[in-house]
Amino acid sequence: MGDVMRITSPIFIAFHYSALIINIFVSASSALAEEATWWDRAREGDAGQYWIKTDLPPDDIRELARHLNFMYDAMAARLGRLPQRQPERLNVLIFQERDDYLATLMERYSVDARFTGGVFFVRGDESALAIWTENLPRQRVLNVLQHEAFHQFAFSRFGGNLPIWVNEGLAEFFGEAVLVGRDLIIGQTSERTLERVRESIEDGSHVPFRDMVNVSSEQWRAAMAAGRGRVQYDQAWSMVQFLIYGENGRYRPAFEQYLWLLNEGVTSEQAFMRAFETDDVEAFEQRWLAYAREARPSSFLTAMQRIEFLAEGALELSRRGQSPGSLSDLREALREIEFTYTFSTHGMVTVLEADDDELYVIPKDDLARQQPVFDVVPPRLRRPSRREQMLEEQHPTPPTIATQHLRPRGISVQWTRDRDDGTFTYEILVR
Repeated sequence: MGDVMRITSPIFIAFHYSALIINIFVSASSALAEEATWWDRAREGDAGQYWIKTDLPPDDIRELARHLNFMYDAMAARLGRLPQRQPERLNVLIFQERDDYLATLMERYSVDARFTGGVFFVRGDESALAIWTENLPRQRVLNVLQHEAFHQFAFSRFGGNLPIWVNEGLAEFFGEAVLVGRDLIIGQTSERTLERVRESIEDGSHVPFRDMVNVSSEQWRAAMAAGRGRVQYDQAWSMVQFLIYGENGRYRPAFEQYLWLLNEGVTSEQAFMRAFETDDVEAFEQRWLAYAREARPSSFLTAMQRIEFLAEGALELSRRGQSPGSLSDLREALREIEFTYTFSTHGMVTVLEADDDELYVIPKDDLARQQPVFDVVPPRLRRPSRREQMLEEQHPTPPTIATQHLRPRGISVQWTRDRDDGTFTYEILVR
């Protein structure tokens, strides 16, 4: 039926694409006064497959445009042979500030985007992917961008016929991918997500497999409103992982067939029974349960998530005039101030607490030859000027945070001091 979701390796897929041509981004309006709306102030232009409207600086536009086009190639390699069911309108709105994001989507499209880091929406003949970047780590921005980019791509292939569980499960699958050079690291699993899935299984709060396959968008939203959203997203991702990788890829061809049938307009339950050649969904559920209980976390993705927590903690300590010089010192300092890091995804809040010992370690997976670890050391500072000495006293440079023995690549935190107020921002780099 076609080469859909063909994954040659559970870790790497390399894509090569032509040099991205980005047309000069021009202002949508000559209204440059401060009171002008975001729509008037933002620039717009074509970038490869996409039309982008944004108020980001040119370097940031180029980076995100290249990333979007790389992800488009990655998704097209897996789903591109599916016939299009809707026009492919690849419109993207990228906002610097969250307030502009909320106001523009509500006023122009009647989209309530509160509690979201990004959305893909359809309003009549108009549709767009929208995200905001204000004060977010770059990797978080990329994860949201990738998640919503899948929804946008999938809409052109399935219209409204892609069941929400597989729509969100695949969006999470692509959203957690990490681009390293020309390698897309996919199929990663984090300890936090795996543990939540296992907990839902053990306490009986997981969604029965048959119910998940048939869940409607209205039922999904109702569960979200009732506080069960995290269970749904985690389980949808876990089920997709199982159908792609479970039992050494045994179910991958049937999953590809399932997607083709959905593309042709077959209902979810009928497509599932035809593709997997069984109506015994409960037996299928037992295989998924065994897979979910035994799944192991991936070193790379887990390290990526935990180094963000460490960076946020080091940033808070710098604001308080502290710069720990080792991982143990950083851990104790964060516990002393009872540090917590709170973030929201898909409207669901996650709180990480300094007392959690797991946040300071990296699990070892099959890629690692040695146990990967976080390395925290004092920063190397050149001889500072008098002003730099004063800034260092007020806001000391945070420690150098990096990984050792992590495969396929190492991760580090790059600090940048603001020239005006002396405070820091950071970026997570893949080495």
